[in-house]
Amino acid sequence: MSLLLLLGALMQTACSKPDPMSEFVRTTDALPPGEQPPGWANVKRLMSRRAPAVGEIAADFTLATPDGTRWITRSTFAAGRPLVLIFGSFT
Repeated sequence: MSLLLLLGALMQTACSKPDPMSEFVRTTDALPPGEQPPGWANVKRLMSRRAPAVGEIAADFTLATPDGTRWITRSTFAAGRPLVLIFGSFT
């Protein structure tokens, strides 16, 4: 039984991948300031925020429409209705 537990622990350790966000932040922090993305300190702060839990209201945000003619704010757009955010590529 203990051999089985040890084998399971070794497999989990060997199969776990490093967090790509942590690696990106570490690599970008190591760059000279002139080579870091514009506003890197703010980007890093935003990346480190905790994601909302299922059912929790998302933080308010404002985005431009694809054509750039209007701005939409989550709190006014959703206004008491459920809002589903989908992140990904469909191409």
